[in-house]
Amino acid sequence: MAIRPELRSELLTLSQEDRHELADELYESLIGEPLDPEWERTWSREIEQRVEDIVAGRVELVDADEVHAELRAELRDSRR
Repeated sequence: MAIRPELRSELLTLSQEDRHELADELYESLIGEPLDPEWERTWSREIEQRVEDIVAGRVELVDADEVHAELRAELRDSRR
């Protein structure tokens, strides 16, 4: 990634609200970008396979809030 370390550090010091607003703006700037057709085909096949796995009961669904809480805890622990 070509983001200067100083810029990255400065951006990470922004308030949560400002970081959220910046993330939204960055995301919005990507929406209009054309997608690679091969990427779309590959991702479509992946989605179909995941749906089949769910319907067939081959996977266990986990609540996103639980996953996020576990990841936040792991990140906190790794920074100590």
